[in-house]
Amino acid sequence: MTFDSLTFLAFLICVYIAYWAVSGWTARKALLLVASYAFYGAWNPFFVLLLMGTTGFDWFAGRLLERTEEPSRRKLLLIASIAVNLSALGFFKYAQFFTNTAIDLARIIDIEWKPLDLGILLPVGISFYTFESLSYVIDVYRRRIAASRNLLDYSLFVTFFPHLVAGPILRYNDFTPQCAVAKRWVDTALGRGLAMFVTGLSLKLCLADLVFGPVADRVFAIGAQPTVADGWLGATTFSLQVYCDFAGYTLCAIGTALLFGFRFPSNFESPFGAVGMIELWNRWHISLTSWLRDYVFTPLGHYRKGRLRGHANLIFTFFLVGIWHGAAWTFVLWGGINGVLLVLERLFRDHVWDFTRVRNRGGRAALAVATFGIFAMEAVFFRAATIGQAWQILSTMIGLRHAGQVLLTPWPEAEVALIVGALVLAGHIATTHVRGWEWLDRVPTWVRVTTVTAALAAVLFSPGFNPAFIYFQF
Repeated sequence: MTFDSLTFLAFLICVYIAYWAVSGWTARKALLLVASYAFYGAWNPFFVLLLMGTTGFDWFAGRLLERTEEPSRRKLLLIASIAVNLSALGFFKYAQFFTNTAIDLARIIDIEWKPLDLGILLPVGISFYTFESLSYVIDVYRRRIAASRNLLDYSLFVTFFPHLVAGPILRYNDFTPQCAVAKRWVDTALGRGLAMFVTGLSLKLCLADLVFGPVADRVFAIGAQPTVADGWLGATTFSLQVYCDFAGYTLCAIGTALLFGFRFPSNFESPFGAVGMIELWNRWHISLTSWLRDYVFTPLGHYRKGRLRGHANLIFTFFLVGIWHGAAWTFVLWGGINGVLLVLERLFRDHVWDFTRVRNRGGRAALAVATFGIFAMEAVFFRAATIGQAWQILSTMIGLRHAGQVLLTPWPEAEVALIVGALVLAGHIATTHVRGWEWLDRVPTWVRVTTVTAALAAVLFSPGFNPAFIYFQF
């Protein structure tokens, strides 16, 4: 059941009507929890038990942590909770990856093992709800928040269906206080919620799936021999595709939550208008990068223990960003490349030129386009099936490899992607000064109505070719 399916539309309408028809606030929250389990169970009912089990374990762990004063026992409880969560994540997401890696390493020393398929299904959204549970337990351990006394509220925090599958990654203190006050229909931002949902669908269905996706698929197809133009076109269109796909999902999630009176934080804030990779990562998948900053990078010492140690901490953190995204060496390498790029940018700004101080609009726009180009180059490793394919495309892009002779992408298709991509970049560059969503209220009504109407028309007249959201696999 995905946001772009008729099944979800029917589900959402039924839950919305039932939610506002029920009078008691506790009953409403219970209804949302049951609906969330039904939503998740539509993929695989077995994994609902896993979700319920880890949720219950972490809730009890939080309660025990709050009551326990002895440091060693508190640390033991924390380790137990982290171990349970990471063991579940590691088994389902990485067991096959580690098995394949062991077989490949054995071949190096002339031990031949047959490929082994463990047949493990990946629970949808496990990377997202695992990080939410971990942040809760760690914050209780640090005594930054009080442990939840209400299992219903905590369960809803973990499983609320708009964010359950692909985020944004919520923090307990951001969501649970919203459970304390009963919602009233007259106070909900119904119009904004519907507008954001429709806009998110249009980004996914029309831009990611129809404009950018087909071009990227041609270039990254196994056995393809891209030209230099194909390489750059594939890298940039994939970058735009993954943005429109994931930002589209996030808008749908935020909009859906608003229908029930809940507010989620923004997850993307014009990332392709950023000047430099550091700023781009402060605007891209914000809930993940802020999570890793608070629970990995800062505990490792940030830059407090010296520049060299700080650089190492940053690169290590982005290796985790890579492995979080997928169980493949291409993702690990992609994460490491991003970490190295951020370190190099820091060194360049400290010792050569701090380009972030440029205030000329034209200059900043040029720097934003250059930043996008760098992002697109390293995104080749994110999209490629193998490291070999990634290097083939990247080396073609920079002229180190003999390129193909024929364009893989028909010109009309490429032309549309280029024009729409340029408009997306221009929109990001023009809106880098706005953060969050409150600025929407200052946009003239006729602009909002026109935009939402166009988005709705685009969704209704889309041909119905709807591959799954890219981040469902993570």
